[in-house]
Amino acid sequence: MKKKYRLIQILFIYFIKIVKFLYAGIKKSIRFINSKKRLAIPFYGFLAFVFYIFLLIQFSGDSAFDKTLNNKTLNDVTQINPIQVNQIIKPKTVNEIVYAIKNTTGPISIGGGKYSMGGQTAFENSLHIDMRLFKKIINIDTTKKQITVQAGIRWRDIQKVIDPLNLSIKIMQTYSNFTVGGAISVNCHGRYIGHGPIISSVLELKIITANGDIIIANRDVNQDVFNAAIGGYGGIGVIAEATLQLVDNVKVERFHEVMPIEDYKAYFDKNIRSNENVVFQNGNLYPPKYDKIMSVSWEKTTKPLTDTDRLIPEDENYWLESHMAGVVSWGNSGKWIREYTIDPLYYIPEIVRWRNKEASYDVKELEPSSREKTTYVLQEYFIPVENIKSFIPKMSAVFQNNKVNVINVSLRHALPDHESYLSWARKEVFAFVIYYKQGTDQEAKNNVKKWTLEMTDAILSENGTWYLPYQPHATVEQFKKGYPNSGKYFELKNKLDPNQRFTNKLLDKYNPYANSLLSKEKKKLKDYYRAEEQTVLTVPEWYLVYNPKEYADYLESGKNPSDFPFYKSIDEYWKLYDRSLKLTSEAYPENAEYKTMLQVIGVSMTMEYGAKILYENTIGRFFSLFSEENSSESEKVIIEAQKSYSDFIYQTAWYEFKFLPWITKVWTASEKSDHSILRKWERTFFFTIEFSFKAFYSQLIEWAAKSTDETPSDKIYLIVSNVDSIRESNNLKIIKKDGDKMIIAVTRWEVFTKEMIKLSKQDVKIYEISGNDEIAISTIMNRSQEIKPQGIKLLYQSQIVTDDKVKRNVYLLPVEKLLPFIKNLQSNNITVEHVYDY
Repeated sequence: MKKKYRLIQILFIYFIKIVKFLYAGIKKSIRFINSKKRLAIPFYGFLAFVFYIFLLIQFSGDSAFDKTLNNKTLNDVTQINPIQVNQIIKPKTVNEIVYAIKNTTGPISIGGGKYSMGGQTAFENSLHIDMRLFKKIINIDTTKKQITVQAGIRWRDIQKVIDPLNLSIKIMQTYSNFTVGGAISVNCHGRYIGHGPIISSVLELKIITANGDIIIANRDVNQDVFNAAIGGYGGIGVIAEATLQLVDNVKVERFHEVMPIEDYKAYFDKNIRSNENVVFQNGNLYPPKYDKIMSVSWEKTTKPLTDTDRLIPEDENYWLESHMAGVVSWGNSGKWIREYTIDPLYYIPEIVRWRNKEASYDVKELEPSSREKTTYVLQEYFIPVENIKSFIPKMSAVFQNNKVNVINVSLRHALPDHESYLSWARKEVFAFVIYYKQGTDQEAKNNVKKWTLEMTDAILSENGTWYLPYQPHATVEQFKKGYPNSGKYFELKNKLDPNQRFTNKLLDKYNPYANSLLSKEKKKLKDYYRAEEQTVLTVPEWYLVYNPKEYADYLESGKNPSDFPFYKSIDEYWKLYDRSLKLTSEAYPENAEYKTMLQVIGVSMTMEYGAKILYENTIGRFFSLFSEENSSESEKVIIEAQKSYSDFIYQTAWYEFKFLPWITKVWTASEKSDHSILRKWERTFFFTIEFSFKAFYSQLIEWAAKSTDETPSDKIYLIVSNVDSIRESNNLKIIKKDGDKMIIAVTRWEVFTKEMIKLSKQDVKIYEISGNDEIAISTIMNRSQEIKPQGIKLLYQSQIVTDDKVKRNVYLLPVEKLLPFIKNLQSNNITVEHVYDY
């Protein structure tokens, strides 16, 4: 701890030095400006304007807004696989699960502790069943040493109950945080010698199928369901209850030995494999050379305990362990420190403890202080015992060629499993458990996929396979080769779940029955998926479309431009910004790119309107005293230009608007009536400055946009009911039909809203839009009007700054309710302002 505080002190000192450096730089800049008198006034004027804009932003917005959307984003421990589901339930009874299945029609995903690392517990827009409150112990038979539990219970919670009975779990993972249902769904294993996967210790399951039926599955009844559900990743049904075989709790003593890797197989065969006294064993293979391995075993003993704790305390502090992992991740130097310093010191003491304590490790000891920029991930390879000598050089080459930051490789032994349809141990294997560090950015993810595919080929070349709870990078062809009985599994799944409701990212990729025409087409369409949170985040962006229209309408009504509520407009933008960010803050992963964009356009708008506030309340207001009833032709053209601009940006990017021709048009307008010369020229000069600056700024933005080589898609994709009433047009194209559904492409932005209004008059149902199940919509209605449609959320009200008699309401609703809602709005003479298409 002293070292930790010392580090904080050092960082604080460096922070003070940086502040002093910046302060000195500012002082030097001011001295330079003061020495150049001609620059002083513009420089201080610029600083004053920046401070003025800062104040406008600071005193705008709605920082008190505290409403958030329900969190429906699921992630796993790695924090790199966020998935947006439709609904999350946390059942405590079987009836709640049955009811949820029977009263929904869409996909269903099932999750426990979320320690699988590649989307195995979630699927987009699914009903997600979070099993962690489904955790009762149903029965314990101390004579038969058997226990029946609800599937959401953690191993640790079982240990707390059976330890006083001097019983122990027969097979489980090294760490005790996992749920029983999750462990059975992945057909887990541990460090247990003389055993294979957990299926050998499972006696019976109670399973809830896709039609809500409850069935019992064991080796005598529904054996095919038993064999498919264990290691079936939730594809067969919800594992509600499990009966497991237990064993006696015993005292175990630790032994370790380091040896060259070429000696390990012979050492294992002689000392471990048939030794009935060995309970736990694994080998730590040292990166980056992978030429030495330490065997660590725990053997039954009658010696006195050196560690009297029955279980590892749940409130243990793992500060040291997590920082040691950080040291090992430094690079080759960290690996050297681990091999020659950390491990030799760690294994010095002789330890005798209870089996249950050695089986009660907590994953918190692996958790880093942050997973924001880097994260720790697992992979696991199952290699036939006779092939490890030929596999290790291949594995090492893949790691070294791709500069993989491997923290640890642990070898565990497993006997064959000939029961599970998705068995990973069709013969006796050594499991290579790989713990590595990777970045969280897309480039790092792509690199991991690249070397994982290379590793998969290396595994298959040795007649091995890989564990499926991790990122599903393997190709469909590789999967079929590594899991040759997968066809049998999916055939049974299709029989029990013909609509493929039980699914997740893993099953969706490899399930041949899930690849409908529409599913295949969705994967082909590059811009099919859009981030759902953007339907809310686009509201402030669209305000920069609505407000120019208000301004144009205000001028067209003949009102004084100096009276336009510019500050109210600034305030309203930042209110929408604050509210939208707060609403999405807990429900979705942070969309940093979109947030930055909103900040940039918000500051730009504040600078423009801030300048107009200064001008219109001084020079503009003075010259308004000279205005007459008749406006000049130049002023009429200015109003026409503002209206043209406001109409243009409803469908096209603002920087594509042609500003300069309008300046020419204003200056060349021929006057036909009496008017105020002073007011005409003041408005003309002001308009010229405004549009000239926008022309220059728009050119910069356009150049920047083109330099990215990314043209935003002008299409958005929907899955709708396949009815004869849908007709193709310039703005609506039918992409693919499949049964009673089809994918259509609709032109985005203003056109999208118009097309949705058209569809609302037809017998059409929307199933998803851009892969999403919710969408935002805004309406304009009188202040006195109220609507409270069921299942539709009013996010907030927005002010129409030029008309207090009307209001803008922003709603969030399921996409399936979009068309009925629009139809209802129109029947009540409420204006559908915009459907926010992400």
